[in-house]
Formats: sequence, C-alpha cells, structure tokens
Amino acid sequence: MKKLMVWAAALAFAGVGATEFMVECDAFPKPDGFVVEFMGAASGGKYLRMNKRNVETTARVAIPEAGDYYLWVRDFSYAGNTRKAVVLLNDKKAGTFGDKKLAEGTNPPAWNWTRSPLKTHLEAGELKITVKAQSDYARFDMMILTTDENYKPEGKVDDVAELEVFE
Repeated sequence: MKKLMVWAAALAFAGVGATEFMVECDAFPKPDGFVVEFMGAASGGKYLRMNKRNVETTARVAIPEAGDYYLWVRDFSYAGNTRKAVVLLNDKKAGTFGDKKLAEGTNPPAWNWTRSPLKTHLEAGELKITVKAQSDYARFDMMILTTDENYKPEGKVDDVAELEVFE
C-alpha cells in the first residue's frame, strides 16, 4: 500500500482523556470526479472537490485507540443547500455534509465545521472513510474524529496532527 502523510495524529488531553484525529481530505485517493483545488483559506491551502454526482473515494487510516467517536467535517457552503456529500465510516453512514444555511453573521461562501449527529464506536485498527458525492461541486477540507462529545474545532487545529492515509 502506498502511504501518504496526512495531518492527523492522536492527541490525548491530560485530565479529560479525549482523543482527536485529523485527516486532510486532499490526501484521499482521487478517482475520476475528484480533484484537489487550491484556496488560501483551506487547510494547507488545498481541499478536495467533487466534480460529479454519484462518485466516491475511500481512504484507510489506522485508529490506534478504540472508543466512541464524533465526526466533524470542514465543508464549504454557498448557503444554497445543494452541494452535498455523504461520509461513511466502515461502511456506516456518519452524516451528510456540504452546503447549508450559515450561522448568522457569516456571509457565503464560507468554510464551516459541521458535526455528524451520530456517535460511532470504532475499534483500534483500520478505519475505512468513504466520501460519496450526492451532487456536483461539494468541497471538503478536513475531517476530525474525537472522543469528546463537547469538542468543537475552533481557530487553527494544528494541535490535532498526524495519521497516515493508506491507498
């Protein structure tokens, strides 16, 4: 398997025992219908864009610690409720992400953090993350898996650092 370095390492917080993993979406394999684009506001200046409906890409990562995880996706919204994609963790739907109504005071287009409404139990070992485009032009920057139900990504998330994505 070819290894790609991705921003994403486990970070255990002293006292709370929470763990976070970050995966840069631009490190996912890019079959037909997926491209990496550049935008300064994206993490590392790059993000993954889906150019076609009904296409998918899958990345595999190693989760070193079992637990109940919450998924956050940094997606791009034009506030039109159209550009959407589904994320699956080990073939189970974790949520639909993409265009949505933006928080008051936020002008479109804008990057947003969106949390899956579902909690997912993950065992230590390989995790398969699949992104399925439901429409054209959905854009994802990064994903964070956390064991902390109250975690909210804010500002820079450089503290959450390196896992490897395996193709």
